Amino acid sequence: MYILGINYLHADSSVCLLKNNKIIFAAEEERFSRIKHDGRFPKEALIKCLKYSKINFSELNYIVINTNPISNFWDKFIYCVKKLPKNLIINSLLKKRNKMKLINEIKNFNKKKNVTAKIIYVDHHLSHLSSSYFLSPFDEAVVVSIDGFGDFSSIVTGYVKKNKIFVKRRTLFPHSLGIFYQAFTQFLGFENYGDEYKIMGLSSYGKPKYLKELKEVIYWDEKKKSVLLNLKYFNHEKKPTFKILDDGNIKLEKLYANKLTLLFGKNRNKNDDIFDKHKDLAKSVQVMFENLYFKVLNQAYDDYPNKNLILSGGCTMNSVANGKIIENTNFKKIFVQSSPGDGGGSIGASLFHYYSNLNNDFSGKSNFSPYLGTEYTDEEIKNLLKEDERLKKFKIIEFKTYDELVKNIVEKLINKYVIGWFQGRMEWGPRALGNRSILADPRHPNMISIINHKIKRREGFRPFAPSILVEEAENWFKNSQNSFYMEKVLNVRDDKKDLIPAVTHVDGTGRLQTVSKEINLKFYKLIESFYKKTNIPILLNTSFNENEPIVENPKQAIDCFVRTSMDLVVLNNFMISRS
Repeated sequence: MYILGINYLHADSSVCLLKNNKIIFAAEEERFSRIKHDGRFPKEALIKCLKYSKINFSELNYIVINTNPISNFWDKFIYCVKKLPKNLIINSLLKKRNKMKLINEIKNFNKKKNVTAKIIYVDHHLSHLSSSYFLSPFDEAVVVSIDGFGDFSSIVTGYVKKNKIFVKRRTLFPHSLGIFYQAFTQFLGFENYGDEYKIMGLSSYGKPKYLKELKEVIYWDEKKKSVLLNLKYFNHEKKPTFKILDDGNIKLEKLYANKLTLLFGKNRNKNDDIFDKHKDLAKSVQVMFENLYFKVLNQAYDDYPNKNLILSGGCTMNSVANGKIIENTNFKKIFVQSSPGDGGGSIGASLFHYYSNLNNDFSGKSNFSPYLGTEYTDEEIKNLLKEDERLKKFKIIEFKTYDELVKNIVEKLINKYVIGWFQGRMEWGPRALGNRSILADPRHPNMISIINHKIKRREGFRPFAPSILVEEAENWFKNSQNSFYMEKVLNVRDDKKDLIPAVTHVDGTGRLQTVSKEINLKFYKLIESFYKKTNIPILLNTSFNENEPIVENPKQAIDCFVRTSMDLVVLNNFMISRS
């Protein structure tokens, strides 16, 4: 049985292919279109998916979409009747139009032939919850999904057992913890879709001076057991929060009302300098988010007291908050998959259909790997290197074994080289996890400025991640926890901070990736070899890109190498260097 999952009509459109319960392929459209957060029908990703999987479109049994037009229908109906009568008809027409648009996209992809696969619609948040639950090691747990909005909900909590998801509570439109964070991201001058991670980075430089004012904007209602917004400070009731443009780009609407300036003064424009007041507001927003996040989680635990927690939804990519969950709740084990946001909905929808709709058994023993995308053979890379005229001025070496390559690369890292690292299958999700990464020695205090100057050309306040051997994490981080997908920020131990300044943020933390042999043996061996030479079981790891989506193929990797000042690039067992 083949099940195709699609995230569409949201940002980060993506596809996932299941063969029974096994994920054969998963990737976001942006990696192929080169448009960040591309929201169009994932045509290119689907082409790659079918090619990699060696099946035809006609072999698909189900096409499953991570949205359902009838989800929370009566809540939508009552809201529209009470608040915005005109929007009731508009909303209904839009949903019908979007449904037809999807079917037409599928027919066009299939060259207008009849679609034999059955099309299934799965609620947005059930897709989120499924995307983590059915990839988790738990057969029973508390589940929480938090994002901006999806199918009229922003927060959904409940529990999972066997192959079933039981929803206990929903926070409905227009209240949203995600909208709160996104609105203040805009207010602080970061206007692009997905810029929330910049607030996390900036917050480390500030003090939480504005918590009193923020309590006027958002609060926890003990009676309703829910996060509520003071809606006079927001605009999102009046029009959709974003629009997907014809070229795939996401255009955000202004989410905050002008009234917000009465509390916090003038908003920052994107090209303005960043002052202490901006850092303090970022810190205050982060702390307020965390306080309410833990309220949601603690309420979910009270509803269903189980020590296992499964998180999903865009807000659960707040790795700063995730690192503090255990000390602020009763949960002891946490699972977040590598793509918990909207992109992950294609996996979630397909898994929900397989396990819940079709009632297949789930053992709770998933061996999830995030390396689910494209890969390229040595032969393909060799042919590309021969054909690219630009590479004639560079030195190219092919190593006979991986061990020889690792030995050479470790020496380069020790000598302050910044290295593009391209291996195996592409990662699933927004973070580079050792297969499409830029790597460097974390011991050099000026390495952040070197990488930003040579390659990234990004804000200086944004930190780089430490990728660490999983067995060594407790020796380097306080309250150590597994963080296989960079989903948690933890405190670096005091006696280690000076040893790894390039991956220790200004507040003494690091968004770590714990690397295991089981998940990524090649990357593990590279870090292990570096450890033997330096006594440091860590490499600096950042995404292989330059203000673009992470590179997908060898040509994109070479393009990035050529147009930047990267010292060398590794493509499988091939090394290209400037000297």
